[in-house]
Amino acid sequence: MPPAVMCDIDGTLALRGDRGPYDFSRCDEDLLNVSVRDALRSFRRDGDVIALLSGRGEEHRERTEAWLHRHEVPYDELWMRAAGDGRRDDLVKAELFDRHVRHRLAVRVSLDDRDRVVAVWRRMGLPTWQVNYGNF
Repeated sequence: MPPAVMCDIDGTLALRGDRGPYDFSRCDEDLLNVSVRDALRSFRRDGDVIALLSGRGEEHRERTEAWLHRHEVPYDELWMRAAGDGRRDDLVKAELFDRHVRHRLAVRVSLDDRDRVVAVWRRMGLPTWQVNYGNF
């Protein structure tokens, strides 16, 4: 399996500024966490596949991809929550991992901010960098 890095978007790669945490209609206004983007660039240079796993719904894919392009974020895959899925993000991301990553990519490290998602990755034995405070 090819080596890979998994990265969250909200609170990790993208910093939401003054929008509400669940107001994704303005997610294209988010600020870039430059250090995370630069880390992804470094991983990409080393040959890693970059897989973004997001709790954002599919209905925000176009806006999200435009933001990623504008900020020159390298990525190979973008997996998002199904539209209308209101479950907790740790459950959603575990399912996205099982469906799209587990049997295809050898994850070297995961980058996330939320405590309960970080706990899921660590229980799976994935090295995880918690890049922001995430007790929410």
